[in-house]
Amino acid sequence: MVYDMNKAQVNVRLRKELVVEIEDLIRSGRFSSKTEAFSEAIKLLIKTYKGEILAKKIDRIREETESYLSPTEAVVSSHEEEDEHFG
Repeated sequence: MVYDMNKAQVNVRLRKELVVEIEDLIRSGRFSSKTEAFSEAIKLLIKTYKGEILAKKIDRIREETESYLSPTEAVVSSHEEEDEHFG
């Protein structure tokens, strides 16, 4: 038997209904094996959680910078100050 050094075997217990759903997806041709189906499911789960973390970071940054001038407003303000200063 040949082992892929980049993979690890993990044993899990799942509700029978989940296994039946995965087997249905395999029979329908969506996945070629349980390994492929579970790998894709875990990737999707990780991607979802990372997306939630990123969204929270973006929201926090947005809240912290809401009071800042937009780039356009900053340029306009700068020109107005120059006009006042240099007449």
